[in-house]
Amino acid sequence: MKIVLVGAGGYGSGYVKRLLIPQDPQVVLEGIVDPYFSSCATKNEIEAAGIPVYETMDGFYAEHGADLAVICTPPFLHREQSICALRNGSYVLCEKPVAPTVTEANAMAQAEEEYGKWIAIGYQWSFSEAIRELKKDILAERLGNAVFLKTIISWPRNRAYYARGGGWGGKMFWNGAPLLDSVVSNACAHYLHNMLFLLGDRMNRSARVTELSGDCFRANAIENFDTCSLKLRTEQGAELYFLASHAARKALNPEFEYVFERATVTFSEDNGSLIRASFADGSEKIYGDPFADSFEKLRACIAAIRNGEAPICTVRTATPHTEVIQQIWKELPIVTVPAEMIQENPTLDGIYVEGLFESMLEAYTDRKLLSQVDSTLFGNGVK
Repeated sequence: MKIVLVGAGGYGSGYVKRLLIPQDPQVVLEGIVDPYFSSCATKNEIEAAGIPVYETMDGFYAEHGADLAVICTPPFLHREQSICALRNGSYVLCEKPVAPTVTEANAMAQAEEEYGKWIAIGYQWSFSEAIRELKKDILAERLGNAVFLKTIISWPRNRAYYARGGGWGGKMFWNGAPLLDSVVSNACAHYLHNMLFLLGDRMNRSARVTELSGDCFRANAIENFDTCSLKLRTEQGAELYFLASHAARKALNPEFEYVFERATVTFSEDNGSLIRASFADGSEKIYGDPFADSFEKLRACIAAIRNGEAPICTVRTATPHTEVIQQIWKELPIVTVPAEMIQENPTLDGIYVEGLFESMLEAYTDRKLLSQVDSTLFGNGVK
């Protein structure tokens, strides 16, 4: 099983470490594609292992073949690079999000059909045993119909986060095309996608959103938003609530509460990191830790190729999330937080919004928009 890794820096370094010492002796890291290889943190390990490195995918494929291409590059490259890999005979594991726009995602799905190979999208929770087991019970109607699902994350980011990769972080456009990089399209994308994924009517499908409202705020010096509170409704009628920020004073790792007719499912990474369902009849089920193995997606893709199957999360599975991102872009204005509310965070080399973290906790409890909790703070910004 030959694998080419496209993008060895940043998140790609995790794949480097995984593939240089593979758990499966039949898996070979055939090559690396990275035009910025000289600055990769794993450069020495790659060179010591004698792995060939190329600046372009065409350069790699001119001399090698690969069963699987793993793509860990910025979202604006996903469509082009995924289709290039398909054209050269490789299956694809592409990191999230699938693409910045629905048009690009559709082009990727069409390429899957044209070349007869799949593109998996690396939403690792969709590949985790804990999430898959929970979705099986949802599909089997053990929990009853979904009433509401809500999620909260507070991940403060420093200035270097937005300067990464040549400065594409937080940009609305890149090289003249939509990029739409935001807290909900990138770092916290997993947790919005997870709600959609769990409510999909098949194991490899996600629910689509039919109604959306919310607030988008910008505190950092970026083009897009770094904070949002969203209310959504799926085609099946379930209510979703999503609250995330890169600009709060404190960190809060992902938490969720999913309420169904016959059970409530809860999770807190900071409090045990286990998905737990409490049923109306008094019983309980522990589904496990969805973070147990962030690279289960790689193993699953290798197994899918060997078995002639499709992985659980492909372009079509991930596209409903991209639809939401595009709808936010078109329908929700971005409000700039008043300058007097922004404070320096010297330990982080970043900023935070005074009072935001407390407002987030209050809003999450009652599933309110941030502007409904504190109109003074969030209702009078510059749009």
